[in-house]
Amino acid sequence: MIFTLILFLVGFAILIKGASALVDGAVSVANIFRLSPMVVGLVIVGIGTSIPEFAVAFIGNLLGQADIVLGTVAGSNTFNLLFILGLSAAVSPLAFKSIWVGRDLLWNIGAVAVSAVLVFGAGSTGLDRGGGVILLLLFFLWLIFVLRIVNEAESEVPLARRVVAAPIALLFIAAGLAGVILGGRWVVEGAVQIAYTLGASEALVALTMLSIGTSLPELAVSVAAAWRREAGIAVGNIIGSNIFDFLMILGASAMVRPVFASPALIPDVAATALAAGLLFGAMFVGERYILKRWQGILFIALYLLYFAYLVIRG
Repeated sequence: MIFTLILFLVGFAILIKGASALVDGAVSVANIFRLSPMVVGLVIVGIGTSIPEFAVAFIGNLLGQADIVLGTVAGSNTFNLLFILGLSAAVSPLAFKSIWVGRDLLWNIGAVAVSAVLVFGAGSTGLDRGGGVILLLLFFLWLIFVLRIVNEAESEVPLARRVVAAPIALLFIAAGLAGVILGGRWVVEGAVQIAYTLGASEALVALTMLSIGTSLPELAVSVAAAWRREAGIAVGNIIGSNIFDFLMILGASAMVRPVFASPALIPDVAATALAAGLLFGAMFVGERYILKRWQGILFIALYLLYFAYLVIRG
């Protein structure tokens, strides 16, 4: 148990340091190549920090641990939307652009809805290869859309921060990703070992320990970006990660082996959809397109209530 705790703490320290380097590199890339920070957040950071979820869910599916796949994806998305964005807003209110809400957030909601229909629609309790193809096609369509259309529409790039040379910026991104992935893995291993020691179920571990653990890179990056008032990266990281989780992770997993999901996970997918809907609605309360501190605190409280429900449900 002592070794597990050491692994957890060391991993967390590496995670935080890696997140800081990743944000520095990503902002420099946005400035050097005239990329929108939102695009960098959606693609480079959002996908990069989702690698732990991909590894856990993909391997879990290969091993036949059905609840691990959808449980990790749904749990991670709910944690991202409620806890991470909530904490980021509590640190510094997040000013969204209207186009982020009407375009990117709707993509997020659509990814959850399409995945839910394919997995649970018409009495189905799984995702076959045909469904996997649909999700992968949607993911690559989104990726092309972001890289070609979104960046042109958001050509304004803030130059408030120091910009390092391109090779150094790319090195920062690579080192940062390595740090958040390695640190996140060690944190997850420590957390899961503790959970299994306590005799937790597979679904509970996936929805709590695994989903939270694999989302620690997103947590570290978004909070660091919010602290530095880089809203595009803080928000893009979460939305990009969520879209990647549902479309790419589930799609790729189903291509190798059909993903079977227990109907018991329907409330958890619904919780993810509800969280995305709440974020959308929050944009029109009070001053528009700003996730305010009190809303961030409310989101955190809602996640804690959901977490308590999971523990009670077992």
